[in-house]
Amino acid sequence: MIGAALAPYKLCAEILVFGALAAGSAYGAHLVLEHAREAGRAEMRGEWDRANAAAEKAAQVQTDSWRVQRDAAATEGVKREETIRSLAAASAAVAGELRDAVTKIDRGVPDYSADALRAVARTYGELLTECAGRRGEVAAEAERLNSEKRTLIESWPAT
Repeated sequence: MIGAALAPYKLCAEILVFGALAAGSAYGAHLVLEHAREAGRAEMRGEWDRANAAAEKAAQVQTDSWRVQRDAAATEGVKREETIRSLAAASAAVAGELRDAVTKIDRGVPDYSADALRAVARTYGELLTECAGRRGEVAAEAERLNSEKRTLIESWPAT
């Protein structure tokens, strides 16, 4: 009799025990899954950090390469500019020599020669001197512009 009277309580107790076991199992599964999620997050964060570090290193290597290329182009540009200045100075010296030669020719014309001959010789000499000087200026400017162009081309990053 007492067993029959306690039967509903026993059933409730069994339900509570099984419910507690089920809740404990669910909570344990939740903890295991949460731990697995955290481990996955940590792994993904590590992969992300490694990928970012590799990308930053590659970008730095590329930037350094471009910087070296730019610096080399600038150095070559300076060398070309020095060469251009040297050539312009040589051209100016040649023009001076030409001017001196024209002056010598002008002095060598005998006084008894016709005035027209002297005027023509003087005019041709002046014209030749002016042309030689201008040619040197134009050549120097052309070389300077070519040097600037090459500097820009060589300093542009190669892909």
